Amino acid sequence: MKFLALMLILVSFTSEANVCAQDAKKFCSGTEPGKGQLAKCLDDYQAQLSSACAKELKDFKNKTGQKNPCFEDLADFCADIPTDNRKLEYCLLKNENRLGQMCSADFKKKKPNIIVQDVCAQDIVNTCYSTLTEPEAATSRCLIKNRNKLSGFCQKIVNKKISEMKKANPCFDETEKHCQTQTEFVDIHACMEKKINILSPNCKKVVQEEINKEKANPCYMDLRKHCKRGLNASDQHHCLTLNEKELSNSCRQFRVTESQKLKKMVDLCEPDRLKLCPKAPFQNGMILKCLKENIANVSAGCKALL
Repeated sequence: MKFLALMLILVSFTSEANVCAQDAKKFCSGTEPGKGQLAKCLDDYQAQLSSACAKELKDFKNKTGQKNPCFEDLADFCADIPTDNRKLEYCLLKNENRLGQMCSADFKKKKPNIIVQDVCAQDIVNTCYSTLTEPEAATSRCLIKNRNKLSGFCQKIVNKKISEMKKANPCFDETEKHCQTQTEFVDIHACMEKKINILSPNCKKVVQEEINKEKANPCYMDLRKHCKRGLNASDQHHCLTLNEKELSNSCRQFRVTESQKLKKMVDLCEPDRLKLCPKAPFQNGMILKCLKENIANVSAGCKALL
């Protein structure tokens, strides 16, 4: 919802180059700016702030409160919740009886729409709230595990989702049986790989296909862990670069080897490119595709690499 998205922008009260810089350094040196935490910390030292900072903080709270009546409540109760509008709504729903007067009045107006748009919202708050700080799949798995405890409408939604997942995933039942605590694909796959000898034929086939993909590309699991699905080669490379420190050793080594191979290919194949593919664009592997299509006319050194 817009009021929560706005909160993420407005409550990032920072101390850099403003009249509260010294007060923030003095009283809140260990507080990370963002999610209203610095403003909350300074507010705790209201009586000890410089007059200029006290005025700045008051103006900030007034302006932000007018646009988002719940910004202080979000800072109080939802600091550990990821900056996701839907999860922040669950947090307010969870703490509904603790909200301040302004936020409570505002949230009561919005609550019906939240419940209508997400019939499992209250069930998530009641049964699976602790999963909001975990990977996205954790909440879904919690609802599946506790489906018999859910309200009628939510239970129907979850049962329908289970039916769809079973049709799309031959390993659904066996994943729920053998790997209940894993929530991310990489961890689920690792768990299922260990159980491969006792899996059904259809499930075993799926797991083996993933194993083959991993063998063919040492960065496959890193891509599944850190990057969105469906990225082109250039975006995959960019994503892996952004997550360089988190990559597996095998992926890092593979990237080094491929980089060296690419440099060598550029050196050896550049004359062929200029001769055979001068108009081929530099993206989506089009130069490589063009050279392969003209393989009969490519020089011996370049041909060996191709």
